Amino acid sequence: MSKKKVILGSCGILICLVGGSLFAVDHLVDRKMILDQLYSNIEKQTGRKLALQNLDIHFFPWPEIQASKITLSNMPGGKNPNFITAGHLKADLNLWSLWQRKIHFRSIQLSHVQIHLERNEQGQKNWDLQPIETPKSDTLQADSSKFTHHKWKWQFNNFQLDDVNCWYDDAYTHKNTHLLFKQAELSQLETNKVRFNITGSHHQADFSISGRLSHLDELLDSDSPISNPAKFQVNLTEYVRDQNIGNIRVSGTLKSLVNARGYDIIARGTILNLNDLNQLFPHANLPAVENITLSASIKDVSKESDPQGKPQIDLLQLHTGKINADFLPADLQLTSTEIIANDLNSDVNTQIVGQFSGGMFRWSGHLGQLKTLQDTLLSQTDKSLPIAGNLSSETYNLQLDGTVGGKDPSLAIKLNLLNYNQLYQGVGNLNAQNIIYTGKIFTPFPLTFSFFKNLNKEDLFKVGTVGKLKSNRVKINQLNFDNFSSNIEWKNKALSLTQLLLSNKQSVIKGDVFYSIKEDPSTLVVKINNASFPMKWLEDYFDIANVYSGQMTAIGTFYTKGNSWQEWQHNLTGKLGLSGVDGKLEAEGLKHYIGQAAATLPLKKSLSTECLALRTQINQNRLYFDTLTLQTDQFALNGQGTFNIPGQTLDFHFIPDVRLGVISASAPLRVGGTLSKPYTTFERNKNKVFSLNINTLSKNIAPTNYCDGALNKARNP
Repeated sequence: MSKKKVILGSCGILICLVGGSLFAVDHLVDRKMILDQLYSNIEKQTGRKLALQNLDIHFFPWPEIQASKITLSNMPGGKNPNFITAGHLKADLNLWSLWQRKIHFRSIQLSHVQIHLERNEQGQKNWDLQPIETPKSDTLQADSSKFTHHKWKWQFNNFQLDDVNCWYDDAYTHKNTHLLFKQAELSQLETNKVRFNITGSHHQADFSISGRLSHLDELLDSDSPISNPAKFQVNLTEYVRDQNIGNIRVSGTLKSLVNARGYDIIARGTILNLNDLNQLFPHANLPAVENITLSASIKDVSKESDPQGKPQIDLLQLHTGKINADFLPADLQLTSTEIIANDLNSDVNTQIVGQFSGGMFRWSGHLGQLKTLQDTLLSQTDKSLPIAGNLSSETYNLQLDGTVGGKDPSLAIKLNLLNYNQLYQGVGNLNAQNIIYTGKIFTPFPLTFSFFKNLNKEDLFKVGTVGKLKSNRVKINQLNFDNFSSNIEWKNKALSLTQLLLSNKQSVIKGDVFYSIKEDPSTLVVKINNASFPMKWLEDYFDIANVYSGQMTAIGTFYTKGNSWQEWQHNLTGKLGLSGVDGKLEAEGLKHYIGQAAATLPLKKSLSTECLALRTQINQNRLYFDTLTLQTDQFALNGQGTFNIPGQTLDFHFIPDVRLGVISASAPLRVGGTLSKPYTTFERNKNKVFSLNINTLSKNIAPTNYCDGALNKARNP
């Protein structure tokens, strides 16, 4: 017999055998039983119901299963009735596996897929598929063992999704998005390795996710860490208008997928804007961080005796551009950051550039060793954070060295304010060099990642400080002080500066300052304790004509509420006493305020004074003077009146007492107008408080001494 006939005969026999086998298998397979078992298994494993239509199993020209209108139900209370829907299912079947009562698919393909990802207001996620727990009993176990030989096993090699629409709706964070997946493919599922390749788009951007994972079956079957670590690698690439805007590569090993345990991970990549990834992972709530370059190595170092997972960072290199995040204050912007620690024992060096209240600043320093930092931030105990570096801008330079938090914090700060006037415009400029702070900054909460993750404004107010401030060079406007010191304490939303001292050769200012933000608006209390300074200070600040030359002593207390300098001025209340002795009265300055009435006084260009005393009550934009006394050896001026702060208007009433030989006589005066343009009138109505007063005195009677009473009032406001 020829070879050709043998081959043809063999093929014919083979075709008959295969065809007969296919026909036999087609009759052996119970479609309803397979479908019922599939429904039951899916519901038990996921807690959701599966439904499909038009199930078709055929074996010619090759074994294949097809179905249409596939749905998997949503979680109870979900916005959409179905979690997943698909228009068509196609699966290539391994024929010989059926003889072993095992359904082995070489590939499964779902097309026209719709996925609805949801999270409700309580934070429950519909992609958390929970198996249904059934009570175990001897009867059930016996029944299940009896029919074990009837169960079919399932296995598949490749899984592919085509034309996928994925919606994400998060009622917990009020975020939503829509993703389009052109293709999502899982392959090599028959081995102990899985490869995945996903391509898709969101808005105007395209992305691809690819990678591989080993020991998938062990990771899924076991809640405990597996003996041999699973290896994985993930690559994420994103494009906008065909331009690569980000690439991240994460690789490493993992022992538990459920609890994220036993990991050793290396992450590297560049991202133009982290906020773009929110379109892919909206539940991550990623901030807007631009131009990121990242290289990090992290592993799990937890022990069996201490099962709580503890990550250890062996490498951290992070460079970023502009950062916009909810946890940053509204007036703070970070334009670039750099955090580098090349190994566990190296310092965490930081470089930060940003803007605060419109001004640029730069920070250069370190936060101690990487192992110390992560032990502080990742532990649940209250530990200290070492900090050292330099914070500088156009207006200040700040050097820090010490520790924050812990049981025994200590911090040394050197501050140079170069030209500071932004906070309260209109008050003036402040220039202070070599301000030294020594003390403590403590935190009533543990320095942990869990805290920083939920950081809010109220938590920051709980940070406290206690210490001392010193400086040998302070300049306020044109006034120079070579001695500044104060005790400082910030606690429970209140700042106190006690035993405050500013002094130079001419002046000494002593007092206390209390500032509280416990309520809105904030409150400010300033106490002046026997301060001494030249009268020229007040004349220059309030633009007063040069009336008096000499040293003044001030005592008083001021109260105000508000969140700005303007509000402070409007709500100012308090009391103040000003007094001076042995000064000089300047005739030209007095003439500026009393005008033609100066002709009735025996004035010289400069006249020695016995006292100048003023006492005022301050009540919301107005100063009420109950004492206005100026006395020389030839005349005295006594008065009362008011001064309107916003309008700078005067309403003063004086009774001059002039010695003219044996007679002392004068007419009451009223000074009105403003500080820059005052006017004077003589008062003639005797019914007024300031009436006409004529005194007749003999030569032997000494002039009335107004100083004792006036000075006593000024020194006890």
